[in-house]
Amino acid sequence: MKKSLNINELTLEQKIGQLLMVRGFIDDNDRKFIYEMMEKRAVGAIQVPWNLCDYAKEIEEINKHADYPIIIYSDMERGFPPDGNTIPCAMSLSITGNEEIAYQFGATTAIDAKRNGYNTVGGPVVDLLDGFNLFNVPRSFGSDLEHVSKMTSAVLRGEKDNGVLAIMKHWPIAPDVRRDDHVFDDKSKLTEEEVINSVLVPYLYAMEHEGVDAIMTAHAYYPQIDDTYPATLSEKLIGILRGHGYNGLLMTDSFAMMGILQNFGEANGYALAIKAGHDLILPNYRTPFKTAYEYLLDSYKKGAFSEERLNEAVQRVITAQNITMGKATANEISDYQKKCFETIEKDSICLIKDDDASVTPKQNSKKLFVLIKENYYREGVDITFEISETGGITDKNIDTIKEKIIAKFPECDITVANQYPCAPQVETVCQKAIDADEIIFITYSTSGCYTLGGEFTPQLIHLMEAVGEDKLSCIIHIGNPYPLEATPHFARRLISVGGGVKSIEKCLSVLNGEYEPKGKLPFELILK
Repeated sequence: MKKSLNINELTLEQKIGQLLMVRGFIDDNDRKFIYEMMEKRAVGAIQVPWNLCDYAKEIEEINKHADYPIIIYSDMERGFPPDGNTIPCAMSLSITGNEEIAYQFGATTAIDAKRNGYNTVGGPVVDLLDGFNLFNVPRSFGSDLEHVSKMTSAVLRGEKDNGVLAIMKHWPIAPDVRRDDHVFDDKSKLTEEEVINSVLVPYLYAMEHEGVDAIMTAHAYYPQIDDTYPATLSEKLIGILRGHGYNGLLMTDSFAMMGILQNFGEANGYALAIKAGHDLILPNYRTPFKTAYEYLLDSYKKGAFSEERLNEAVQRVITAQNITMGKATANEISDYQKKCFETIEKDSICLIKDDDASVTPKQNSKKLFVLIKENYYREGVDITFEISETGGITDKNIDTIKEKIIAKFPECDITVANQYPCAPQVETVCQKAIDADEIIFITYSTSGCYTLGGEFTPQLIHLMEAVGEDKLSCIIHIGNPYPLEATPHFARRLISVGGGVKSIEKCLSVLNGEYEPKGKLPFELILK
């Protein structure tokens, strides 16, 4: 049984360590230092990415060295993939509009997390959208405040009921924050009153109905509220949350992200974040933990933040750690919960079509499928990214996708072009289009970190135009739907905001007439 920490028994060095989350192990020396700090009870939390390490082995080692309830964290916005209980993305859950299913998703995620040694879950995401967002769509529940509030709270309730520390994020992402702060900063035009009446609403709803134990902040700027600092470092923006009754753990987003790192640096940034009211720092994972620790300790000794602020932050970390000792209601996922995941996968497919178009193409037509493959290049790149999942058509899955298409449409033709199609690919598509009666594009919009948005390239749009509007039958689109606004007219648009082979296969089943999709996008697309 883990023993809770007592702030009155902690030294300065232990307190400083409690304000930091380990992001991984740079090398053997870094690993040795981290384990020593855990044994000294001088680490607040550790992130164990399930997709970047042998997470079971890492968690076992952590529990050997930490005799207190250290926070063991991972992002689980889509569920826990190693156990197979995942949804395409948060937006797919939102599309169903079903709060009971949202609750079961949260509960299942927490049960999976607990039985695999995790005690803290990153999610749900509460970022709001508008009609120009090209980054956070798959991670969001949409733009309608009531809908976002209810779906967020349902997920949160499922997680909290099953003993994990659930971290809502990212405060405050307003609808007009559209750029990826992994790469560069972005500014909102909202005033404090407008933030309170929009961005804050889902947080207040969750605080009232479920209770909120932890929130992650963002690096976005709100010049109308604070013309100097982003939310991560802003006492004014943190003060809005605290002033409306939030007294739980406040954690920064990653200090590896360029929107904060390039403007303020690490050592100064860590100290400013604590001074502003944060309790836990998510450091730069490219920096050894010892260095991050020394930055923060040195800042405190130089008077960057007060002893009172230090003790307040440490006590909130300890309170959050104690929450992680809660128990899940079950050790296994029920058949009912598995059925809920199947429902999300199926009911999140959306169809937008002309009034006179049927769900399926013509039965005996000659069909050409044009697969748009990602320009994904990793040769010679050894950088570990914050979130590096892909969900489009790649060299790894393209043969499987072709097999799925042929299984549904045996007589079809298939060709491939890149997101930036080269001249031979363009010529091949156009040549094959001559003999086709109907042309179906399968596209994907990457809107994860470091992708600089998810727009279709002009070359791809021109390729669609080149084959002729009279033959353009359908576009099966996976990922962020907003790039579809740039495409020429299609009779049908099948949309899954998820990713990967499974989502494409579901859309092919709709196109084949096996079922009619029920999903409705919780935002408006302006299509040609």
